[in-house]
Amino acid sequence: MIEKYKNAEKLLPWNVRHAVLNGAPHAVKLDNTHFYYAYEQRDADTVFVTFKKVNTNTGLEEDLFDHDALCAKLGTKHLPFTDITVKDEQILFVYKEEEYIYQPSSDLLTKTGYHQRRAVSLSPDETKEVFVRNYNLWIKDNETGKETQLTFDGEKDFAYGKIAEYSGYITERVKGVPETPDVLWSPDSTKFLTYKMDQRNVPDLYILQSYDDEHLESIRPRLLTYKCSFPEDKDVPYAHYYIGDVQKGTMQKVDLEPQIAGGRLFSSYYAQAKWTEDSTAVYTTLVRRGHKSADFVIIYPDGNTKTVLTETSDTALNICSWGNLDGYNDYCASNFLTKDQKTVIWQSERDNFARLFRYDAETGALLQALTPDNVSVGELIYNDDDHQVVYFYVSNVPYISDPYYQLVAKVSYDGKDFTILTPEDAMHRCTIINGMMIDTYSRVDLPPITVLRDTDGKVIQTLVEADISDLLKRGYILPERFTVKASDGETDLYGILIKPRDFDETKTYPFIDYIYGGMQCYNVPKAFAYAGNIEGREIMGGLEEMAQLGFAGIILDGLGTPGRGKKLHNISYENIHGCAGLKDHVYALPELKEKYPFLDLERAGIWGNSGGGCATSRAMLEYPDTYKVGVSSAGNHDQRMYNNQWTENYYGLYNKDIYIQGDNTALAKNLKGKLYIVHGAMDDNVAMSQSIRLIDALIKEDKDFDFLILPRTNHNVPANPYFIRRKMDYFVKYLLQEEVPSYRFTLPEDES
Repeated sequence: MIEKYKNAEKLLPWNVRHAVLNGAPHAVKLDNTHFYYAYEQRDADTVFVTFKKVNTNTGLEEDLFDHDALCAKLGTKHLPFTDITVKDEQILFVYKEEEYIYQPSSDLLTKTGYHQRRAVSLSPDETKEVFVRNYNLWIKDNETGKETQLTFDGEKDFAYGKIAEYSGYITERVKGVPETPDVLWSPDSTKFLTYKMDQRNVPDLYILQSYDDEHLESIRPRLLTYKCSFPEDKDVPYAHYYIGDVQKGTMQKVDLEPQIAGGRLFSSYYAQAKWTEDSTAVYTTLVRRGHKSADFVIIYPDGNTKTVLTETSDTALNICSWGNLDGYNDYCASNFLTKDQKTVIWQSERDNFARLFRYDAETGALLQALTPDNVSVGELIYNDDDHQVVYFYVSNVPYISDPYYQLVAKVSYDGKDFTILTPEDAMHRCTIINGMMIDTYSRVDLPPITVLRDTDGKVIQTLVEADISDLLKRGYILPERFTVKASDGETDLYGILIKPRDFDETKTYPFIDYIYGGMQCYNVPKAFAYAGNIEGREIMGGLEEMAQLGFAGIILDGLGTPGRGKKLHNISYENIHGCAGLKDHVYALPELKEKYPFLDLERAGIWGNSGGGCATSRAMLEYPDTYKVGVSSAGNHDQRMYNNQWTENYYGLYNKDIYIQGDNTALAKNLKGKLYIVHGAMDDNVAMSQSIRLIDALIKEDKDFDFLILPRTNHNVPANPYFIRRKMDYFVKYLLQEEVPSYRFTLPEDES
């Protein structure tokens, strides 16, 4: 067993961080004829990058600059960084917490100062910065140093540029991350959109920080407080929008009802609003509490607005939905206003599968559907206003082996020439630069390939194929894809299976069902899986390591997940306690046994984090004769105690008769197997009180269980190395039914 643990250790997150090279090259526009990307290479045990420049007219590839010359100045063999910014033909980078500028033309390297995040929002042209002082917004002219106060009525819990304090707020404060004002600058740096966040009556939620910070002398525990509304609460955070005018030094309130908020509204990837290229207007998708109504609104610099369209639904309206349904690079929804401001392209599931529709921006009239009704539109990739074409991901393609696979497609603004551009039966991720597509495609059983295509889909050349040799040397087992029937007996479900190391078809093996249970996204990986979906986490929930220990592993998406049409997704509406098809997992096990006779259905385990923690405890309590061992971490075991934003999307506005069905503690009397409940004491997403309540219910029912508190850990329990080992130990002891060895992993900080 010690040898098995050693094999598992090779696949732990900190050991596979660089096990795959060039799995997801990130292309960045350089100029009108070039882009660049970081090409990963290996020199013995060292992974480094060189930056490649690609001509989008010819496909010719060359070094972006003289890497050897820069390395000579830094005194390194290879570039000691992996990320750069190119500005005015200069290379900007950070090395040893210092900022540098390198000028390739003159071979001049300049150290510009200490690299630190500041609590300011910098304008695109870097001449101005907005900051908060005493709850009000100020603006600084970086050329003169002059500071000007823009607002005067800010107050505690009703402050300008203040983010709603929900998930992750305490984590960032404890880490010392500066709280930058939430500001969305216009491209020309003359204006910005921001808001005044009203949290005055939002209830507090608490974290008891029991351990001592290194910089503090007292060992007295500290009570940390943040704002968080539950579904039963009347008051939730609302953002009142304002437009700032840099030249006039004024703030104009926007004539718009306030927007519900659950954190930062203007993040770089998922902003709630977006400026037009000419900076004359900003548009937003306004979503109302309960998630059944949304507007497309144009905001003008004078504070006036125009509501172009409103869409409503009797169930969850899947717009700005945090999952696999929509989005557009730096904007949260799959919709946009055209450059001439005469047309709105809007994504909707009104016909079951998500489609794109064209509206007249002046009259609000629906003009036509742009995409067919038998495929589903996901995130938008690029809109080419000059040629009036929009590019996007599309799934549920009839001839593709998995309906979740996203291919790249395009359609004209007039609805003509709908075309799927990437024929490969795989998951695609695409960037469009200078009229060329940089497309990376893969499957769990197909390593990533990145190609350069024209915008008709023709492959011009292969840029790079991922190198997975080190991952395979570490014992990585390629997953096998399977389909089974759902609990309705008709719908195909799609999953993956990982066989144990040294698989012997004459033997039977215990297996672990890695589950999520949240209905805003699917859990089964579709692209090649070589890293955790969140920083520090294991590949595929650790099933690769478990395979080294002698377990089989499965991941399955049940009914109620998104991406396959609103009808299937609606199964989760008012049914969060269904955990996105938990009963489908149980129903499918006999069919899985037929496909894979080596699965021992009497030794079925299950584990998950967050919504997966909820699903795990639910599985152990609702199906106690099916699942014998469960590890539940950071679980939201009672939906009444979770933040209103996520919960109301699927349960609707608070109705006790509905919400109480999501209380797993009511099933505590059913526990038969071995249940391990784990929570981070610093969790500012799912409060630890959720697990405490479940524990209390189990105690009242006189049930045996195990519990672990991680004092310094937030919601990201799966990334905690101690938890990773204890999770392995738990399944080895109770599911594999073997003795746990006295073995400890070598952690990165332990290495000299």
